[in-house]
Amino acid sequence: MTDSPAASRSGTGTVRFGIIGVGAAGSEIQAITRHPHLTIAAAADHDPAALDRFHERFPSAARYLSVEELCASADVDAVFIGTPTPLHTAHTLLAIEGGKHVIVAKPMALSLEDAERTVSAAERAGVFLMVGHTQGYEPVVAKIREIIAGGSLGPLRMINSWYYTDWIYRGRVPEELDTAQGGGVVYRQGAHHFDVLRLIGGSKIRSVRAMTGAWDANRATEGAYVAFLDFEGGAAATAVFNGYDHFHSVELGFPIGEGGQRVTSEEYASARKALAAAGEAGEADLKRRRRSGELRRGSGDPKRYHSFYGLTIVSCERGEIRQSPDGLIIYDEQERREFTFEADRTGRDVMVDEMYRAIASGEPPLHDGRWGLGTLEVCLAVLESGRKRREVFLHHQVAVRA
Repeated sequence: MTDSPAASRSGTGTVRFGIIGVGAAGSEIQAITRHPHLTIAAAADHDPAALDRFHERFPSAARYLSVEELCASADVDAVFIGTPTPLHTAHTLLAIEGGKHVIVAKPMALSLEDAERTVSAAERAGVFLMVGHTQGYEPVVAKIREIIAGGSLGPLRMINSWYYTDWIYRGRVPEELDTAQGGGVVYRQGAHHFDVLRLIGGSKIRSVRAMTGAWDANRATEGAYVAFLDFEGGAAATAVFNGYDHFHSVELGFPIGEGGQRVTSEEYASARKALAAAGEAGEADLKRRRRSGELRRGSGDPKRYHSFYGLTIVSCERGEIRQSPDGLIIYDEQERREFTFEADRTGRDVMVDEMYRAIASGEPPLHDGRWGLGTLEVCLAVLESGRKRREVFLHHQVAVRA
């Protein structure tokens, strides 16, 4: 990349972020404010009340009811797009046309064609495009990849990942329960799951064979899937996700959730009850309260552990790896040992830092637009394979860069 980095354009060495869709960007806003070289400069939202709440936290930041106005602002270097999925392509293209670097919430688009449009536009404009937040940014995933790449356990042979949770019964907005609008667990959770498996797997995925399940007529979108991923490097992976709030995978191992908080299985069984108590009219408020942090999940333990996305076991030729609350457990040919490291950064911290480093150095981020396109392709292949009951071959995959 030859263009001057956005940090230089700001004149302060600080990258100025604009938030598009502030209602869905609470955790991303926190990560940006924690970073020493990033600042919140502006926000755009169609909801004046959301902008008023934003203004209370960031009184000096500009506010816009129009995405176009924010994207045209000379006081914004990069944007986070947290608007509904059907708007991602249009809003990403607006930001790119305005010369902004972009982090767009997952899933990045509804089709490969739309995703390719945004990736190509970013490459032509000389700006960086990333997709976030996915669990693939979590530091523990990078550590697993590092151990595999080091070679001490021999070649990677297979990955098995199971996640049973309450996703389908948490408070949802309508588009999250409509597959045509990017809803359901394949789009919204597969973006996490398949990102993790691709990063651990390292090589391109050759093909996908999958089954999907939509088992509640009142929430008529995919709530479960089983996928078999065939990697070109010779490894294979299975991904199992069930969001119907009966069993929870914390019972398979350590009681730690996606946010790194200690949880109990009984807590997850309550999601269906909370939804039933709220009723149809109260579901939007459940969603708002969860996004705002009013509905905190966890046992009250203040310590933050490494984020768990279910139970994942990585099998190499001479040993296996699984996660622990404080790091990783490695089973090699001599012993079982734990490798621990501080859970001092969230995946969102890693995400915004990856964007900052790309802007500051001019080197593309690991999770760039092409990488995001590859994860979307896996999601779409799982949906297609589930419909047609056949293997689907992939054509847009990229390997993990060293």
